[in-house]
Amino acid sequence: MDFEKYFTEAKIVRILCKYRAIQASKRHDLHMIRNFSVHPRNNKILSTQKVDQFLEIAELFPTRRNWKKIHRNKRKLYSNSLKTNEVRLYNSYEAAKKAVELKGEIPPIWYEKLIKFATEIQKDILDIESLNYVINSPVIKGIKKSEKEGKITYRPIAVYDTKSKIICSLTAKYFTDFFDEHFLSCSYAFRAKNSSNQIPSHHDCIQKIAAKRKNSKILWAAECDIQKFFDIVNHRHLLQVFYKLTKKIEIEHGNTIDSRSVTLFQLFLNSYSFQKNVLQLNGDAAWFEKNKLPVGKFGWVDTELRETFGDSYCNDNLIGVPQGNAISCFVANLILHDVDETVLTAVKDIFYIRYCDDMILLHSDKTECEKALKVFMGSLENNFLLYHTPTKNLIYKEESKTFWNDSKSKLPYFWADKNTTSTSVPWLAFVGYQINFDGRIRVRKKTLIKETKKQVLETQKIIINLGKLKHFQNVGDHHSRWSKRQIIFSLQQRLISMSVGRIKIYNHTNPLKQGLCWTNGFKKLKNNNIVSKQLRYLDRKRGQQLNRLRISLSKIKRKSDKTTFKEDRVFYGAAFSYFNFLKHK
Repeated sequence: MDFEKYFTEAKIVRILCKYRAIQASKRHDLHMIRNFSVHPRNNKILSTQKVDQFLEIAELFPTRRNWKKIHRNKRKLYSNSLKTNEVRLYNSYEAAKKAVELKGEIPPIWYEKLIKFATEIQKDILDIESLNYVINSPVIKGIKKSEKEGKITYRPIAVYDTKSKIICSLTAKYFTDFFDEHFLSCSYAFRAKNSSNQIPSHHDCIQKIAAKRKNSKILWAAECDIQKFFDIVNHRHLLQVFYKLTKKIEIEHGNTIDSRSVTLFQLFLNSYSFQKNVLQLNGDAAWFEKNKLPVGKFGWVDTELRETFGDSYCNDNLIGVPQGNAISCFVANLILHDVDETVLTAVKDIFYIRYCDDMILLHSDKTECEKALKVFMGSLENNFLLYHTPTKNLIYKEESKTFWNDSKSKLPYFWADKNTTSTSVPWLAFVGYQINFDGRIRVRKKTLIKETKKQVLETQKIIINLGKLKHFQNVGDHHSRWSKRQIIFSLQQRLISMSVGRIKIYNHTNPLKQGLCWTNGFKKLKNNNIVSKQLRYLDRKRGQQLNRLRISLSKIKRKSDKTTFKEDRVFYGAAFSYFNFLKHK
């Protein structure tokens, strides 16, 4: 495999087009708020973005009004605005390249900067072993994970500079293609295209489990959740696994990994560790204030690591890979590949599926299922990983809430009708789905709650940015540029796009082609009484948020000044609902 082919000018530009399209989408959302609200708090909205990084990428492309347009017939090929904008940007690059190289025209300033940026990356890759190149440490951002008794725990997200992000992304693509055929079929996350030219997904996991259930009437299931997976990966051990597998591939298949990719992998690990980049932020009130976050902490498992691997373990080893980086996704498959092999070799006929750091075990014999779980946990410890201690299911009818909410790892339980035995569990949960013993599939309750929270947050965002910071405050014409109908219409379009995609009356019977949206994250749902109730529940909740906004804006009397505004002539009913997906998928 030619490493340089992953860093061609075209591939670098395509990634930059993607980044620019994402930025455009974020700024569009921010501008929308400023368009309808004149509240003073919105004067600082644009400053919340990383302006420097935006300008760095924006100056590599023409202004938005000069992006090449796509013919309306071709626009139908793209199901979301992100992809449409990516194509427009890339077409702009190709048109400029053709004009400069074939027609001899003077290159635009943005084009010169774009080509220079891509050339610098190519030069860095070509000379990576002879240069003192360093991947800069990322900026850490905190995402709220949980809050208990007023104490907030954050998840660390690592944000690299643009050049490092591109290098890591293309290197990860190289690693995926190089190692993928040697990873096992039980692993479904972050894989290359298979023989059917499809990238395996979590939907395939559910299909496999459903097929197993159909062919096996007696099944025991076990689950084991890895504790703080990305935060505790041991750098030294990871490199040993990396070198061991590359050597094995070279001996058995004659494929030699490019030495420059190995150097980049080492530089990637050198750029980050949990102790160096994250742990020191705990207790730093100034950092939380600077990032506009309530003071909290980043969760750490120092005690568990010391108890399992020795008192000096955390001091003697660099630990953790950055969440949010493409190479980290590859790391998950790399370090857990040994675990996969160990489990499948140790227990005959075990059904084992893993999606990143989530796994499920199925077997017709409880003893064999227990054996496979012990092997899995032992293999995790051999790879310096921790797990949540599995709990035993007692009486399901009495403790079902505890079983689902408090138990992250589970000892083998009988997957059957809950009336079969007192400990029988009727549902199996995996990657957002739940599968019943009779084959029915539904959405996990936590997933439904998460979706309704998104609806609430989108509505809250509009209400707050119109100046209603307290429940007793009112929103009036003095804070609004738009009419009440215009603002409600805007939220309605936003919620529809989030839930079911870019649905139109003429295409609502093809919901699977609507691109990025909630419903297409659950393609394996089938029409049954449970799922029907779940999706209708989401429809009701969405309607409630529109009514909530309508009530909050009741004091706005402003009339629309847009003669083309025809919101009241369109019925956004069944065709635009969550339930429509189930009806027509």
